[in-house]
Amino acid sequence: MIALAQGMAGVALVMGFALLCIRQIGAASVLLAVQCVAVAVSAVTLQQPLMAIPPVLLAVGAWFAPDYLATLGSPTSPIGGSKLGVSAAAVLAVLCQSQGNAGLPLAIVLLSVLLAATRRHALMHVMALVGLQNGVVLAGCLLGPASIGSAVPLLIAGLVLPLPLATCLVLPALTWRWARAARWVGWLDPALALLVFAATLLVPLDSLASIFAPLLGLDGVLRSFQRRTRPAMSVVGRGLALLTGIFPILAVCAPNPVIAWLAILASIMASRLPTLARRWNDAVLAFVGAGVALFGLLWLMLTPTVVGYFGVFAGFAAIAAVVPELAPVLVVLVLRLAGQTSWPPAAEAIGVGVAFGGLLACGAVAILRSSRPVVSLLQQGQASIAALSLCLGWADGRFAALVLLILLFLCRSAARMKHEPVASLAVAGLSGAPPLGVFPGLVLVALALANHHPWLLLPVGCALVPILLAGLPRRLLAFSPGRAIPSIGWLPLALALLIGYFAPDGLVRWWHVLTAGQG
Repeated sequence: MIALAQGMAGVALVMGFALLCIRQIGAASVLLAVQCVAVAVSAVTLQQPLMAIPPVLLAVGAWFAPDYLATLGSPTSPIGGSKLGVSAAAVLAVLCQSQGNAGLPLAIVLLSVLLAATRRHALMHVMALVGLQNGVVLAGCLLGPASIGSAVPLLIAGLVLPLPLATCLVLPALTWRWARAARWVGWLDPALALLVFAATLLVPLDSLASIFAPLLGLDGVLRSFQRRTRPAMSVVGRGLALLTGIFPILAVCAPNPVIAWLAILASIMASRLPTLARRWNDAVLAFVGAGVALFGLLWLMLTPTVVGYFGVFAGFAAIAAVVPELAPVLVVLVLRLAGQTSWPPAAEAIGVGVAFGGLLACGAVAILRSSRPVVSLLQQGQASIAALSLCLGWADGRFAALVLLILLFLCRSAARMKHEPVASLAVAGLSGAPPLGVFPGLVLVALALANHHPWLLLPVGCALVPILLAGLPRRLLAFSPGRAIPSIGWLPLALALLIGYFAPDGLVRWWHVLTAGQG
């Protein structure tokens, strides 16, 4: 039975190579159906019949729709030609065999990532996500439901990965600009946000969730009040915007990593679907990153391998690059992950490298002065610094990351306000300008770096300078008491000031205890 399972996994691997070579979309869909069947047979032979459900369902869809799918676009070939794509795939497949049982699933995942990166056609991107799902299912079969707590979350995760993009292909007339909402809907939006915020305060949560869930709930309330001033916003748009605030709360509250991943994927769907037609490639990158992160999480639940950590860090980085709103939330998930098992030194090095790469990218974007919104750039940069401090592997680094994340959430909430001077002060505080905003957290990160890796202070400081300059106001702030004082944006700014400089000793000791036992 094990030999049969390995043989069918090998068939799935061969189908991955074939997808890189094929130019006809209809034929590619048939090959993809064969790959799904091979994965389903592997699941059955590995005594995980429930895990065969996702590939079987997707195989049926791919097998019976090749003629229709072929009408959605012209034939496509990999960037650089099939020979270059297959050569790169062969090198990846050979290198993956050094990972033992993880070799075949890892090879299928990497081949799918390569397919998504080298194909221009949208349908081939969806096929790449289906192949990525097949690799995840194979990894889940090796784990078994006992390792993940329940088979249901993994079954759902293995099925939903390619569905958002596939839905938008099958329903090209789908639109999110419905009729203008009634006036009462504008008040229902903040009412629901307030209800969610109250739930984060009243529902019993674990230590980490009790810190960040109320902060995300407050952020959702401020976002809803901002949306209330946009009467032309549709019902669907308001609903999706509300969901983008609820799903991150579920992610930081979920003790099961797979459930947290599902909440992150749902948040990506809610934020990307309205703009999917204009920013298709960004959405593909986010969903591919989500699939790679899920593969890494599954292997970390089996054994803390370097491959698993690399998958988590690389997948989260791809998601944060496309959806900046999720960057701090993903760092919170890494913080939770650090409390579940000790990290090997290689994993810490990978985490530091990925976080530092993200910080350098934010600094480069700030220097080039692109059209990217400044708040998105700033929160990505500060989240990268928090991740770098977290991946140092020391208690003071985790404590500094915790404080920086708290201040980051508060400053980000205040930066959503359009009133001056609240908005300018919040953006400046979000950039790290002293003495407000995230500045106390940055000081703690600098102290942690000086204690363990002082050589990092220079490159981190150089990367932070353009980020700081990008957040400074271009002109002197004009203070008008009649306009500024009533703004609700002063609340998170005041909370950031109190937490940064006047946090009670008991609260600080609790944070130290919370982070001291991690890693």
